Amino acid sequence: MDLLKKVILALFVSISMFAAVPAVMAEVPEVASMAEVAEAIENSISLSGQTLAALKANESEDSVLALFKATKTESKKIESTPVEPTRFKASQRMDKARRAFKDGNSAEAIELMTEAVELFEEVQKIHKAI
Repeated sequence: MDLLKKVILALFVSISMFAAVPAVMAEVPEVASMAEVAEAIENSISLSGQTLAALKANESEDSVLALFKATKTESKKIESTPVEPTRFKASQRMDKARRAFKDGNSAEAIELMTEAVELFEEVQKIHKAI
């Protein structure tokens, strides 16, 4: 009976350790501060404007795609629940603009990117109202 108690205790401790390890190892990212979100919004507006200007100026494909990627990366830093739906719409428009650009349809890409810039500006208005 004593041996059975020791085995059960050892089993319990082992299972507890296996359950605790993933919780400890998982790094939960810190919530962004209001200033960091505001900065990410400003940078997203700036980069989306640069992308739109590059589209209108018929710059090289590599430079425009790099701007699309930089804008997408920066827009992902916008972590605020109230602005999330609008940010998501802007991101979708930007993805569609990128696809249109890659397909050679510059007019559609410019139109979609203009909508994306307007939506990022809407994100900023919503964030400032918070």
